Amino acid sequence: MRTIIAIFFALMCFHAYGKNLTADEVEYVRSDIDEMLAAFEEGDATVLIAKTHSSLYPLVGGKESFKQLTIDALAQLKATGIKFLSSELKSPTALYTAGEEEICFVPRISVMEIEGTKMQSVGFMIAIRKIDSGSWSYLDGTGLRNNQRLLWQLFPTLERNISLPPNYISQIQE
Repeated sequence: MRTIIAIFFALMCFHAYGKNLTADEVEYVRSDIDEMLAAFEEGDATVLIAKTHSSLYPLVGGKESFKQLTIDALAQLKATGIKFLSSELKSPTALYTAGEEEICFVPRISVMEIEGTKMQSVGFMIAIRKIDSGSWSYLDGTGLRNNQRLLWQLFPTLERNISLPPNYISQIQE
């Protein structure tokens, strides 16, 4: 009986913590996210639209609505005069299974200036792919800041016992 319990516990731990990305996969994901962040900062919706995971489409009325919302949002953001000062990506978490997909979280820290006030955003990107494929798509975890249940709405079969990276915004005191 103890052997069965030990095996069950080991399987649960492996399942909950998943496997890690290879060094090449980490570099690929980080490069992809860097490209998305650069496009975002420049107000270019093309890359964001191409690399955003399709689970978001139903929440905004479909793919075409998502495209238009992204274009409009970036135009409005550019008009606000926000200056992006820096962005840093941390190492991705382990992969977690969500049905036929696997996801990981990529912590990031961004510093921006809004009307002369510097703000730090600590958040994460969500990297998603079909299990064992090389094609990634992404979601920004900022939307989960006040509604973590949205993660399980987007990925209903994702484990519930995972820890998400920190996700907050704060003013930088100088």
